[in-house]
Amino acid sequence: MIISKSKLILDKTIPIQKEFLFDAKEYAFKNPLLGIEKCFGDVEITKYRNYIRINVDLEVVVLLECSYTLEPFDYEFVIHEELLISDKPEDEEEAIIIPGDDIDIERILFGLISSNLPLKPLKPGASLPQSGEGYRVIDDIQLAKDRTQSGDSRFSKLDDIDFEDDDN
Repeated sequence: MIISKSKLILDKTIPIQKEFLFDAKEYAFKNPLLGIEKCFGDVEITKYRNYIRINVDLEVVVLLECSYTLEPFDYEFVIHEELLISDKPEDEEEAIIIPGDDIDIERILFGLISSNLPLKPLKPGASLPQSGEGYRVIDDIQLAKDRTQSGDSRFSKLDDIDFEDDDN
């Protein structure tokens, strides 16, 4: 949905309540995001003198890939956000700069959804895989502990070098 800035009326709020669709051909889904299954939202757009305010309330269901099992699972969440949009940078306001006359609402919503995803999505009930032959699965705490105990083997050859200058 494209909104034209020039057609917005000053101090008048435009409410939009609808199901937003995100096609995989048009939007680049990157892991862990596999798809957006549902995005129903209330969006209010209000034009002021120097900026446009967009209030966003979304109910979202996305398909994510589990960090442990690599299996897809549904993840539900809600977004409440207020955005300011401007043509040029203003010192007083922290606004998103969108030059030109058109505002692509779906692009903005896609960015909000992407930024609200967990960094390490875990499927309910998923657990860290167990170690096996030739590999070991450890968590971050164990990794830090192992590194402090063993040091970094890439630099072990430097231990044999005498750096003292005997020429003096």
